[in-house]
Amino acid sequence: LENMQGLTRSRNVMLANAKKVLPKKYMNQYASFSCSSTLYQPKGNLNVLHSRCKTILPLFRKKLTHITKAAGLDPGKVATWQGKDIMLTFDVPYTSLTVAPLKSKARCIEKAENEYEGDVSRIIDIVRASIVVENENQLIAVAKALEDAKVVRLKNRFKEPPFTGYSDALYNIEIEGIICEVQLHISAIVAHKEENHKYYVYFRSFFAGNFGAC
Repeated sequence: LENMQGLTRSRNVMLANAKKVLPKKYMNQYASFSCSSTLYQPKGNLNVLHSRCKTILPLFRKKLTHITKAAGLDPGKVATWQGKDIMLTFDVPYTSLTVAPLKSKARCIEKAENEYEGDVSRIIDIVRASIVVENENQLIAVAKALEDAKVVRLKNRFKEPPFTGYSDALYNIEIEGIICEVQLHISAIVAHKEENHKYYVYFRSFFAGNFGAC
């Protein structure tokens, strides 16, 4: 009950805050789409998949750095909101571009079992990154720069947020056969993500198998 009340409170705060800064032009211009009803990584076991992801990680970083710069952003600039650093972890802030470590094998197994009936080929965020922008103009600039990548899916969650109420845009791009994830955040929204994500982590197992909208 306490967690449900916390989720409801966090969701209401998130939605109220997001309403003030929602990128309406972007929301109307960039519709969600997918090249396939279900996206798959190359067939093979998790060890093979994870090894391939490790191989393309430097290419992914290079591609995302180019895209971020093409949008007029400094990839290494610390993201801020109202004069304060936006923290990714307790001691690490978001930067305009944050390339995450590979999703661990243990987390891949957990996600495959909870959401994909054990099929690891459906895990398309082993390689992932976040881009944080300050306003809608920067958001659209990044979206245009991403047109140079092979985009296979876009979830415009500014227009259709998941059950937590958190709003962003999720792009999946393909690099040498591996599908990667790029999250686009607006600073005023991602600044409130920490508490919201805590409840997402708690409740995601309850939504297992129904994450198409998440």
